[in-house]
Amino acid sequence: MGNSEPDNNHDRDILNEFKIILNLINRICAIRETNHIMDIIISELISVTDSDQGVINLISSEDFRQLSTVVRVLDRNDNMIDRAIGDSVAGWVIKNKKLLFVEDLDNDERFRGLSSMNGIYQSVICSPMVVRGDMIGLITLVRNSAKNPYDMNHCRLVGIISSQTAQVLANAKLVEELAESNRLLEVSLSKLKDENVKLKSRVGIGSGFESIIGKSKPMKTVLSLTSKCSMNDSSVLITGETGTGKELIARAIHYNSDRKDKAFVVINCSIKTETLLESELFGHTRGAFTGAVKDKKGLFKEADGGTIFLDEIGDAPLSTQAAILRVIQNGEIKPLGSTRTEVVNVRVISATNKNLKEEIENKLFREDLYYRLATFHIELPPLRQRQSDIPLLINHYLKDLAIKLQREIFRVSPEALDVLLKYSWPGNIRQLENEMERIAVTCDPDGIIKPKDLSQEFFSSDQEFIDLEKGEGDLKKIVEEVERNVIKRALAKNRGNISKTSEELGLTRKGLTNKVNRYGIEIDFK
Repeated sequence: MGNSEPDNNHDRDILNEFKIILNLINRICAIRETNHIMDIIISELISVTDSDQGVINLISSEDFRQLSTVVRVLDRNDNMIDRAIGDSVAGWVIKNKKLLFVEDLDNDERFRGLSSMNGIYQSVICSPMVVRGDMIGLITLVRNSAKNPYDMNHCRLVGIISSQTAQVLANAKLVEELAESNRLLEVSLSKLKDENVKLKSRVGIGSGFESIIGKSKPMKTVLSLTSKCSMNDSSVLITGETGTGKELIARAIHYNSDRKDKAFVVINCSIKTETLLESELFGHTRGAFTGAVKDKKGLFKEADGGTIFLDEIGDAPLSTQAAILRVIQNGEIKPLGSTRTEVVNVRVISATNKNLKEEIENKLFREDLYYRLATFHIELPPLRQRQSDIPLLINHYLKDLAIKLQREIFRVSPEALDVLLKYSWPGNIRQLENEMERIAVTCDPDGIIKPKDLSQEFFSSDQEFIDLEKGEGDLKKIVEEVERNVIKRALAKNRGNISKTSEELGLTRKGLTNKVNRYGIEIDFK
């Protein structure tokens, strides 16, 4: 009977320790961030062992000297554990691979020469954190001389907690390392994709003119002049409506010239303020203007030995035009804020959708710069003037999209092609490319592009349906052809709805049906 109470006390202590360990494990298992887990572990150990200070270190698997540390000091007025004591204690545990218990540091034969510093570091426990035989960390606890030294119960509890929390900590560390590796891989993959796009662009254009699609008479003229421009070093001005492919021609000139192994640099002259545009073109020195915190090399300097493409040159401010003229005449640039000039060897190709001669008359463009830029002048025709190229362009874009979208080859129905050929294409090739990309995503699974798949703008009331100047035969045939096309467009617009189409055309349902049958119009818009 006399021994029952101590036994009960011991059982209660064991149960209490079990509760402490279980609670701690549950808390840290819900957390993924390594430092947060370390903070909870060391804070809990300081509390349950009545320690004054505690340190938890994660050890690098590659170098034991690389430690990730979380320190906790119970009394914020106390200093953190002395470096010499911490290193000596950690070194002993790493060497011996077992828990260290120091009852009195001043009198411990293993650490001769170390002092408890007037009892601040009187008693010490340092326990290894081991996972599958590898030491991943250390837990160090310290009591000062105002308290009793640690005992074996403290050592047992610290040892158990070190062992049980080590795996959780190792898993969290692994998750963080994997997350960082994935992040770096994503960054690398993104860079590789960007570089791949740039290389494909350069290779595709640099190897010849095969990436420029067109066999119409206007395009043959353009390609012939482009080829001649590639054989010399003179300035080239490319004009044409927006979306006609001016940059594509500029790249073809560069990558088929003697400068093809040097840089091809592009800048849009319409999207910068005067100061920023000149900074981009010519560079600047530190302090040249607000925000110029360091020297910057301009694009003319980056293009040295190669070609610079000045897109939308018609929008460049007059002061910038003067500086560009100086580069073309003398090969000299002067960075903003600099007092000295630099010499560059750059071929200038420029482009605009404006009428520069009208801009000159309106005092918005320098005449002397115009003649310097336009040694060769290439005028790109709008898409509506090269109708025979439209099927070639459609086929080119749809082939690329089939590969990109992992689809079977796309086909355009005769009815849809008829609509596309008669459209005026105000946005030119860029509009055609965008329309094909949209259609490729939204068309039926069979890959056949029908009139119903086209944008509504293709069926606007002001769109010409037939070129009467090319009409042949008697008046009756011409009128029938016009009527047939009007009915086809109306049916396409209304997605084959006979009732809606007949109402719109002012016909009865039966009358429209008769005309559809007579003209052999297929209703395939559903």
